[in-house]
Amino acid sequence: MGERARQYFDEAERSGGLVAKMRLASLAQITSTEAAAVDDSPELLRRLAEASSKVLEGGPRPAERRDPTIETAPRTAPSDARVLRRYLATCVELISQRALFLGDVSATVRRIDEAASDALDVARVSVWFLDTGRTKINCADLFERAERRHSTGVELFAKDFGPYFQALATERTIAAHDAQTDPRTSCFTASYLQPLGIGAMLDVPIWHAGQMVGVVCHEHLGGPRTWTADEESFAYVVANLVALALDQQASHR
Repeated sequence: MGERARQYFDEAERSGGLVAKMRLASLAQITSTEAAAVDDSPELLRRLAEASSKVLEGGPRPAERRDPTIETAPRTAPSDARVLRRYLATCVELISQRALFLGDVSATVRRIDEAASDALDVARVSVWFLDTGRTKINCADLFERAERRHSTGVELFAKDFGPYFQALATERTIAAHDAQTDPRTSCFTASYLQPLGIGAMLDVPIWHAGQMVGVVCHEHLGGPRTWTADEESFAYVVANLVALALDQQASHR
């Protein structure tokens, strides 16, 4: 399974190391592990071939999905390689802290929130878990970067935020560039986004034991922000690190 798909990742790593491999995953929207576990479908191979040509030839990034009606302050974007190295270094640092993933999930979540906030340069990162009845999500940890402060305990109910909970159950990532108008997140506008000044959200569901069990939420304060494919991929890895901590906890019970 996935033999040709795996070869694309091997070629990228030989050409440009782990940075190129991460870049391929970002452009193709699939990790090397996922690619090796699925069939070499024509659609998957097409995506990997197109992404590989950009990685190996240094081609341009795909156009960002920017809403032309959104005006944001100009920013000088760092080079792709520098950004990917920062993401890679963050992941390596977290994975190397073996005690995190074999110990207290709460401590692991707090450390992941801090690392993700710094890597993505966002003001708030939080991890939420579904209750057993799947009627609400509970905040296991919210990290506010400016104050270096952690908090817990907020609850959000599915009956109040239906579009968001539906998106969690069906989408790989929720990249809300303008969270107050995006149909998946606008339900939070009056009660959550406007009072806190949140302009954009990048949320990734957490999957464990075949079920969606929670979400990692990255929140940008200020106006809208266009999330790049690389940022989405990094956020997806972060959610999988939380899932890894849950897997380890379950295996040691």
